[in-house]
Amino acid sequence: MHKISYFFIILVLFLSCTGIKERLAIKECKFSLVSVKPYNFSFSNLKLDFEIKVNNPNNIDATLDKFTYTFYANEIDVFSGTTGKRIQIPSGKSKIFTTTITLEYNKIGQALVTAMKLKKAEYKVKAKAYINTIIGEISYPVEIRLD
Repeated sequence: MHKISYFFIILVLFLSCTGIKERLAIKECKFSLVSVKPYNFSFSNLKLDFEIKVNNPNNIDATLDKFTYTFYANEIDVFSGTTGKRIQIPSGKSKIFTTTITLEYNKIGQALVTAMKLKKAEYKVKAKAYINTIIGEISYPVEIRLD
């Protein structure tokens, strides 16, 4: 009976270590914007689907539990989004996932007025990747390339 209990304890520890390694592997992954598809236009906003590519250079699969991001134009928060769905990226491969945001026209207007005043437009995306562990949720910053 004790041998069976020890076996299950070792099995649970092994599986949790593998899960943690897969979640920590996401830290080495590279994120880039693939495409933006607008739809569902209204008088005040529109919806956009963003396709984001994740490249996993690791020799193990990577797991992303949640992803949040904010797009800035000249330091003005234009839109934010989040994915709440777990994504598995196979080792040595890439995976594209889609996330949807609602873009409000008044925020675009603010960014355009600021760009005209400054006579420049600087864009950046601040993002965070989240991984779930037995001690709770851990996040770290992620850079998204705007190719």
